[in-house]
Amino acid sequence: MSVQAALRLNDAIVPRNGSRRHRTDCGHAALHRVLFIHERLGNGRRADTAGLARDLEVSERTVKRDIAFMRESLGAPIEWEPSTHTYFYTRECDVLPLLRLDAAEALALMLAGRTFAAWRGSPLGRALTAALGKIAGVVGGAVSLPAGEISEFVTQPDDGPDIAAEQRFFAVALEAIRRRRALRLLYQKPGAAAAESRTVHPLHLAFLDHRWMLVAHDPARRGPRNFLLARIREAAPTSTCFDPPAGFDLRAYLRGSLGRFTGDRDCEVHLAFDAAVAGYIRERPWHPSQTVVERPDGTIEVALRLNNLVDVRRRVLACGPHAEVLAPPELRDAVRADAAAMLARYQASASP
Repeated sequence: MSVQAALRLNDAIVPRNGSRRHRTDCGHAALHRVLFIHERLGNGRRADTAGLARDLEVSERTVKRDIAFMRESLGAPIEWEPSTHTYFYTRECDVLPLLRLDAAEALALMLAGRTFAAWRGSPLGRALTAALGKIAGVVGGAVSLPAGEISEFVTQPDDGPDIAAEQRFFAVALEAIRRRRALRLLYQKPGAAAAESRTVHPLHLAFLDHRWMLVAHDPARRGPRNFLLARIREAAPTSTCFDPPAGFDLRAYLRGSLGRFTGDRDCEVHLAFDAAVAGYIRERPWHPSQTVVERPDGTIEVALRLNNLVDVRRRVLACGPHAEVLAPPELRDAVRADAAAMLARYQASASP
């Protein structure tokens, strides 16, 4: 797309007489709609006005105006099929080359962040952080890079087998997400004698608990599954196109996760921390849902709403005697059993 076309896009979607905030908000919303329509029509798919309007939460008139702009100003080869009442691309195209990154470019920018780790906290470092935070929007929502994790990612070591595996398969997974192509994986779980072949529908890349995770729909298991990039041995896109599962809400799926594990039920977790670690829990909350109740003696009680108990169990154990599970009973019982097993092991090793 030419600079002139980009300017026409700005003029068409942002009123010149609006305030700066209004101009920015409108521009981002319109750009999101154009990217969404472009992705929806990719790979030979078709879409109707009503469906696009419903998914974008705008009127059908707005959708028609966006499509007309894509045709006239961006040269998008969009046609209307009267018999099916759908729009479609007559050929493959990329109408927004200056407004989005391809998989290799997105990966290159994120890896470059490590090079500039020494400037973290400086104006250049803040600019880099802002650029990394925008990646999710630029690549069409395919990547999550939580703001609280950016600094850890930037200072992540450059060597090691896990890092090499993530770098190797990041671009492959990202491109499959963008093109909505099924991905064939050779995936090895910890302790497994051999890697397992899986064909999945890739939905999202998320940086969780300092590791890159592929969130995908697994047709064989009829539900979403998480795949650590570091555990992938081979990854290859297929020619099979797919549509995301109806009703799947990625934000809701990840919202209750404390780390890499996800579950399908809500759990109210209540924990108590003594004064020795209370300051650290206040300084860096474990989860966005966290609420803290201060006690007069300097201890705190923390409430979390999670969708599984795997990661919180590990974190409580890592705190040793400074943390206590108050609820739910199943978590309290599990931590008590872990503590008893550890005590038995140390007592056995201390005996003559």
